[in-house]
Amino acid sequence: MLLIRLTTPTEQACYEGCALALTLATFGHEVQLYLDSAVFGVLLQPSSRLHGMIKSLELYDLPPAWLPQENSSGWLIGMLPAGVASQVCLVPTDAPIKNATQVLSF
Repeated sequence: MLLIRLTTPTEQACYEGCALALTLATFGHEVQLYLDSAVFGVLLQPSSRLHGMIKSLELYDLPPAWLPQENSSGWLIGMLPAGVASQVCLVPTDAPIKNATQVLSF
């Protein structure tokens, strides 16, 4: 599994990281996105590319993007439109993060 962490709160960095995830998934790679709390502001903007790309994770057979286990994550899920909220979840306690073959941060 390749873990792609979006940690930089800019439209461009979020776009590049998410675009890489979608491209790799297209070619059969197992990819997991992790959205750090710093990028929540970008995700909340309906006009942002990240917002639209997260809605399409299911089309690329990607699992929902992980959010950190913190109070602001639950708040974010409640603030998102249903189409985006269904494509994010809190990091599972049994998440195979240590099994990631590579971790990329944007």
